[in-house]
This record gives sequence, structure tokens and C-alpha cells, in this order.
Amino acid sequence: MGKKILDSKALYVVLSIAIAVVMWFYVTSMDGNQASKPIRNITITFSGEEQLESNGLMIAGDAPSANITVKAKPAVLAQLTDKTVELVVDVAAIERAGDYTLAYTVKLPSNISASQVQIINEGTGNVSFTVAEYRQREIELRGKFEGTTAEGYLAGDQEDFVFSPNKITISGQAELVNQVSYAEVVVTGENLSENVRGDFPYRFIGASGDVIDNLDVECSVATVHTTFPILATADIPLKVELVAGGGVSLDQVTCTLSQESLTVAGSKTAVEAIQSEGSIVLGTIDLGTVHDGDVITFDIAITDELTNISGVTQVTATLDLDDSLKSKTVEVTNIDCISPPDGWAAKALTQMVEVEVRGSQELLDAVTPDKIRVVADLKDINQAAGQYTVTANVYLDSVGTRDQIDVVGRDYKIVVSLYRA
Repeated sequence: MGKKILDSKALYVVLSIAIAVVMWFYVTSMDGNQASKPIRNITITFSGEEQLESNGLMIAGDAPSANITVKAKPAVLAQLTDKTVELVVDVAAIERAGDYTLAYTVKLPSNISASQVQIINEGTGNVSFTVAEYRQREIELRGKFEGTTAEGYLAGDQEDFVFSPNKITISGQAELVNQVSYAEVVVTGENLSENVRGDFPYRFIGASGDVIDNLDVECSVATVHTTFPILATADIPLKVELVAGGGVSLDQVTCTLSQESLTVAGSKTAVEAIQSEGSIVLGTIDLGTVHDGDVITFDIAITDELTNISGVTQVTATLDLDDSLKSKTVEVTNIDCISPPDGWAAKALTQMVEVEVRGSQELLDAVTPDKIRVVADLKDINQAAGQYTVTANVYLDSVGTRDQIDVVGRDYKIVVSLYRA
């Protein structure tokens, strides 16, 4: 079998042709014969773009391309391709936007000299392109939540988005850059119960609020680190603390609030902390200072870690006292001053004070003026001779306990005269 192949005339013919071709390439490369070939779609390279940018200009659109034909020895020709040959246009002298047609320069690989290659331009040797105004500007970032939260949780507001960086820089053709109003980060997710954190892409929004797709501009970053809160919520009871006094015990008063609870939102930790307290205490009411039907207004105060999502900022407390409670006014003349500063003496100029007393009718009947004392403590009075209006304490002696019968009010005042002892 092998002998038949060696004896085949066809094999010898193929080998002869191959050897001839190889010898031809060798001889033509050695004897200086030149050949030519076209190089297609060479992308134009622009020089002087830094100067162009300093003039507020830029090359608009994709870089153009051109075709050339080169003639050289085969060994040189093999090294010339659209990747190794450059066509360069100098744009440094351009000072205004517009359409331009300029000649290009052929740049050969560094290991090939111009004397080795003949360049044959296909066409005029010029290339046309557009120069546009260049602009760079910072763009505001905004967030948009398009997900859902788990039951008992609430998504934050738009202003709760936190971005890093907090702005992005875009640059490019001025008419394209000017289309952008702001950049928007969209956060999604289903049944969220944790804060959202991560690197998110953004999209450009125009002045009309529409999304701008495929805008040909350069951006300082591709993604933005975004944090967005998912808040826990809870209904927290409201209450007012009552202090017995003025002849009113805690079981002799009904306190009705205009708002029984408050819905708050915040981090899980903050919400769990206020839930563990059981309620929000609006304030304290001294029953010795109120009357039946009084309405007292309280501001709702919560920590900065929580948000009041009910929207109610004030609560009123209406007080209803037991019908068994009665009151009467007693004219008291037992008035005294105590604890004047060292070296000073004082006397009460007020001769009579009307004092309200409240309790059961039986105990009220036992109250006489001599059982009530009005006493002004002067230890903190200004040490200068003169007359002063001061607050006095009123004492009810030997009638009953404070939650059975007591003086109503804490703001009794008298006028005293202070003089050197």
C-alpha cells in the first residue's frame, strides 16, 4: 500500500506546486519585488483632544474610519493591518463647534520606516467629523422605592435615602448632558423587614420626569452605594399619671384622653424598646390643682429614634371628678412668714387669703378658718428692703388625709415686707 502511494504521479504534482509557491514567496521577498494591499475601516485617532476639551469642545459621536492601500515588500506588508496602522487627525487648533473635514496622517508601526511603504489614499485623504460643545456637571441623586414591606413594617420616605457618593458627575456633549434633570436609584424587593443596603445602578430622568435611555455620556461611577430604611411599626398606648391630692383619691376621678394610642415607626431596636416600656407617658396631673371638667393639653414627646406616623402631636385629658366631692371657700387670716435671710425680718402685708377646700360634705363641715395656715418661706427672697409678692404654702390641720379633704390649688400668693432686723 505504502509503495503505491509513493509511486502515485498525483502526489508528485501536488508537492511540486507547493514547493514552487514557497520558492516564489522566498524569491520575491528577497529580490525586492513589492506588492500592494488595501487596509479597510481604520478608526481615526484624534490628537490634541486635551486642547479641544480646554476650549469646551469635544468630538461628537463615534470616531470615523477610512481606507487606505499600502505598497511594500511582502515581509513588510504582512505587518500592516488596521490594528497596527493609525490614521491621525490633529484637532488642537479647533476653537468652535461645527462640522469639519481635515486631512489625516498615516502613522506606521515603530519598526517600519516611511521609506519602506508607499501609501495610496482611497479617496481624498480627508475625513469628516463633528465637533460639539462639551459640558461636565454634577447630578443630584434621588431614590425611589418600588418594593413591598412585610406586615408591621413601613418603607422610609424619599428623603431617607442615603447615597455614597451623594452626587455623580456626567460629561459629554452639552446638548446630551443638559437633558438630565437628576439620576434615580430604584430599590425593589418583596416583604422587606430589614434596611436595604448595597450597590445599585441608576437611571437618568429628564425635566419632564421621563426616563432617558441610552444616553451617550461619561459617568463618574457605574453604581451608587445606597441605604434605605425599612421601619418597624407599633401602636403604643398613651397615658397620664395622676397624683392624688386636693381631696381627690385616684378612684374618685376619671381621666379621658382624646387619643388612646400612638402609631410609631423606627428601627426594630427603638420600637422594641418603647414597647417594653408599655406606654408613652404624656405627663403628670396633680389632682390638687384641677377641678371637675378641666381639660389639660399635653404635647406628645418621643425620642428622635422614632417617628410619629399617626400625625397627632397633642392629646387632651378631660377630668371628671366624683359627684360626692364638694368644695367651699374659706377666708383665712392665719398668715405667717418664715426663714427670712440672716439679718432681715419680714411681715405679711396680706391680711386675708381665700382658700378653696375640697372633700366630702361631712369633712368640709368640720373645716374652720383656724384649721388653715398660710405660710410663706422666705429663704430664697431677694435680700433688699422692700415689698414682694411671694408664693405661700397652705396647710389644712387635723381634719383628714389629703385624699379625703385638702386644699385645692398650689399657687397661693401673699405680699410681704422685708426690712433690716
